[in-house]
Amino acid sequence: MFNAVGQREHGGMYACAVSLSPTEWAVAAALGMEYDPYQMAVPTLILAAEENDVITPEGVKGLFDAVGADRVSALRTGAGHGEMLYCGDGYVTAWFMWHLQDDGVAAGAFTGEGAELRNNPLYRDVRIGLS
Repeated sequence: MFNAVGQREHGGMYACAVSLSPTEWAVAAALGMEYDPYQMAVPTLILAAEENDVITPEGVKGLFDAVGADRVSALRTGAGHGEMLYCGDGYVTAWFMWHLQDDGVAAGAFTGEGAELRNNPLYRDVRIGLS
């Protein structure tokens, strides 16, 4: 996802992106699947499982820090890597509705002091970097 969306030659083709349980940056490089989150220029949601064998909490923080656009990241408690496709669907839908349809209600999942994700006990290490 980071390589596809982050490619500068796409010239604004993407409005936003979601990365569900991405592979640890260093692990991906070691496997020959390098990606560059520094190239991300669109709002990016990063959700990963707390019990994950492909990315650590520090790895998620590193991705969050590397993305230069608006971004949100969080870890789902009690979930494994394979479960993230099903656990994060409500937030994925809200992210797309906010950024693709300008849905203010969906934006509330991520914005303001009362951001729903920030207050959801099923998620930890929530980071919200919005301009």
